[in-house]
This record gives sequence, C-alpha cells and structure tokens, in this order.
Amino acid sequence: MAKHLYFILFLTSLCFLGCSSDDSEEGLINLRVNYFTLDCTGAFPTQCLQVQEGDEIGGDSWFNFFDPIENFDFEPGFIYDLRVERTRVDNPPPDGSSFRYQLIQIVSRTEVSCEFEEPATDLEWLRIEIERRELNINEQTKYCYISQAEYEGEPVFLYFDCNPVINKVIPVLDCLGTSIGFLGDSEIDQNELSDLKIIWQPDDFACFVTQK
Repeated sequence: MAKHLYFILFLTSLCFLGCSSDDSEEGLINLRVNYFTLDCTGAFPTQCLQVQEGDEIGGDSWFNFFDPIENFDFEPGFIYDLRVERTRVDNPPPDGSSFRYQLIQIVSRTEVSCEFEEPATDLEWLRIEIERRELNINEQTKYCYISQAEYEGEPVFLYFDCNPVINKVIPVLDCLGTSIGFLGDSEIDQNELSDLKIIWQPDDFACFVTQK
C-alpha cells in the first residue's frame, strides 16, 4: 500500500512541478502538505502543517508552515497537492508574516493508510518526533519516553513524562499522529489500554518504568 501511495504521489509530482515556483516572491506557488502536523513555535507554540514547496516536492525534507492558507481546511490523514497564491503584506505586524496565502486549487488529495512493522521507523510522523527529541537534548528530555498501546482495537502512541516535578498531561495519538485526547482527566482511562510498552527512550533515561 505504501509503495502504491508513493507511486501515485510521484506521478502527481511530475505534472505538478512543471509549473512550480520556488522563489519567495508573490505569485502562484505549488505546495505539498503532509498528512500530519507537528508542534512548532513561532510567536507562540502551535501546530504547523508540514510542507514542501516547488522543486522540493517529492523530496525527503519537509518544513514547518506557520501561516494559515485561506479557504484550505486541512484534514489529517491526507496528503494534499495545492496551488496557492502568495501575496506580500504591506506593513506586517512584528510577529506576523510578510506574506498572505490563499488556496486556488486542490490538485490532489491522497488518503494515507496506516501500516507498520516498526513504528519508530515506519511511521514518518513518529520518526520525525523521535529525531527532534534526540537532537534537542536538555535536562528535561531524560524524563520523557514514548509508548505504544492498543485502545479500542487500534494502535495508539503516548508521550510520557515521568518527572514528578512537572507532571505534564499525557497526549494520546492515533496511528497517523492525530491527537485523540489525553490519558486520565476523564478522557482516556489507562485501564482501557492494553499491551502498553515503551518503544523509545533517551540514552540518558532517568526513570524506572514498569508497563504491562
């Protein structure tokens, strides 16, 4: 299924790149939007679309897209190819963008299925999350780990923090990296999880954890 998806996206790229613009000026540009968002920080912490532009479409690298795209309603689980009009903003605010983006056309919308053997390498969103954690090591990261479990018959992933000083909430994400709630706090009861196991922890892991 994954090979079939990439073949479809490759064919789309061939015609999509023929009219692409890879500068940062005004005009029509081509964007590919990945099927998940990631935490990012601009003027404030938020969730960013993962995007490729112009000649970068079809490559391995994605970048955070901080700006809204007018008239575009992103739905997780789909890869989009878009035609977007970029116009310069006169006198943007200090924490605002210099450009405005407006959807012109959805060229393609490809649904992504979730299939994996090793989630830490096979799930793109999870692999990127782990890479970010390993590149941004600090005093707090040694308390953080990622677990996998079954919830209502489906695989889910949990971001744990075992530092008792912080006691952060525990996000629960589905197989496509979409948040479905938080552990405890009347949302998802830990007793409803099965086959809970750690799938990633830092090299300097500072917690003693027993999971069933």
